[in-house]
Order: sequence, then structure tokens, then C-alpha cells
Amino acid sequence: ATAGYSGTATAGYSGTATAGDWGTATAGDWGTVQVKWWDGERYRIATGYVGEDGIKANTPYRVEGGKLVEAGK
Repeated sequence: ATAGYSGTATAGYSGTATAGDWGTATAGDWGTVQVKWWDGERYRIATGYVGEDGIKANTPYRVEGGKLVEAGK
């Protein structure tokens, strides 16, 4: 699933969700979460893998300071 600027992307089991700048991304079990963000000079992509480094399935994430954080927090 792919969403643009400020969009929301959701992917199911083993899927990849990619969202644009200011967007949120959610993926199911074994999925990948990616959110594009601007570091002041260029665009970057924060990537997380469900089940690693605290990334949870079926939970929306956004970027804060270059890191994925739960969107509801």
C-alpha cells in the first residue's frame, strides 16, 4: 500500500505500507512500515519491520526526529 503527502497506508499480513511526508503507515504481521520524511536538506525514508525494535502489527506509525513512533502517542 502506498500513500502520498499526509496520507495513510495500510498493508495486511506480510505486506509493505509506505506513506509520504507527514503520513502514517500500518502493516500486519511480518510486514514492513516505511514513512518518507524531510531532514531539512533531502527526503529520507524511515523503515521498520513488524516484530523488530518494538514495531507492532496493525499499529499506525509516523516519523518524529527521523524515527518511527506510534501515531497515537
